[in-house]
Amino acid sequence: MHEATRRRICRAVFLLVCLVPTLGLFAWVGVTRSSPYRTARRRAWQQQLSQQWGLVVTLEQWDTPRRGIVLLDRVRLADPETGDPLLEIRQLEIGRYQGEWFLRAAQPELGGEHILRLWDAFHERFLRAEPSQVRPVQLACGEMTIHRTDGSGATTLSDIRFRLAPSAEGPQATFEFRDVALQMAEPAQLRVTRNRQQSPPATRWELNTRSTALPTSLLADYLPPLRWLGPDATFQGAVEAVRSTNGWKGEFSGRLRDIDLETLVTERYDHKLSGNAEVLFRRARFQDGTLIDAAGDVVCYGGSVSRSLLAQADRTLGLAAAPRVRALEADPLLRYRELKFAFALNQDGLRIVGHGSGPDPGVVMADGYGPLLQDTSEVAQVVALVQALSSPQGVQVPATKEAYQLLHILPLPTRQRDRPPVTARGPFYSPLRMR
Repeated sequence: MHEATRRRICRAVFLLVCLVPTLGLFAWVGVTRSSPYRTARRRAWQQQLSQQWGLVVTLEQWDTPRRGIVLLDRVRLADPETGDPLLEIRQLEIGRYQGEWFLRAAQPELGGEHILRLWDAFHERFLRAEPSQVRPVQLACGEMTIHRTDGSGATTLSDIRFRLAPSAEGPQATFEFRDVALQMAEPAQLRVTRNRQQSPPATRWELNTRSTALPTSLLADYLPPLRWLGPDATFQGAVEAVRSTNGWKGEFSGRLRDIDLETLVTERYDHKLSGNAEVLFRRARFQDGTLIDAAGDVVCYGGSVSRSLLAQADRTLGLAAAPRVRALEADPLLRYRELKFAFALNQDGLRIVGHGSGPDPGVVMADGYGPLLQDTSEVAQVVALVQALSSPQGVQVPATKEAYQLLHILPLPTRQRDRPPVTARGPFYSPLRMR
């Protein structure tokens, strides 16, 4: 081969193998580092995540520290209809290995009032997705902060592990976590399964706190009645519930501690009752949002009780109040030493059996001078519990399912102490009276 030919071949090889790839690499780096390209890629990530999650997703920056890994900074999730911010993640790492997605979130924060909205989006996009679209996903998070709606503080969860995977019944999501404020020997677990083998399909929830009592305030924004238990109430046990077209159906068992009776009774009714109580639910079943039956024990060591509540319990709950409770005295409150009883509630009625300490049998409540309330082995009607807590001047209605449904769609009169002061004398007949 001629010398000139060899030189031309070497120059061509150099251009094709060295110079062109090098120039191409420089061009690619220049393009990928340019502001227009990064903006376009950021918008593409926002659009892709918004379509997958069913929410409006925005982020500030993105980066690829190594092959197959993407880092997204300041990820924000908002409601697509109202634009309200739902969740903010300082940094989200996304990767994929052998067909399974892996995510790592750094310091996510959300408001307790947005838990339900996030759950709805997750339920629709992942649990109710087509079977062919369900892909295994794992999420790890060091800490997550949930701010309470009333601004009273926040709950911080740690060691969060989330996994979504298909199962024989349908998509199943497992969520494990610890509470930073508690010394949890093992994480609590929440399992959510979409059962597609039944018709129509239903979603089953299974919560197991294991060896640790969780604060009820954690779900107070999602289940407002939990606020009635007080800010320090905790629950330890297991809950299983299935959501159907008519409401919730399931059962639970466990222990409720540090129930503030003043928040539960005094702030909601016309009677006075204070103290920190503990309730052990041996069993409790509910269906269509209504309690079917329950059995357990209640104990409280010390507090105050109004004579009016003791009198109502004597008249309606089948309990016997001590004669000195009915005596006319100046002080309407009594200090009790112990409140301890077992209960059984079902369609047949409510039965209370006193387990108070002392020589007298069947003591439900006692003070330093002796029993205040004792059981009589009678079974009271379920409505008697409502009558015992309600004001004696309350409106009387039939205790039927039809009346219950009607009262849920009609405006009801307020309690006497909540009504504004009346300067003029009212009419003798009021259309709000239902008797």
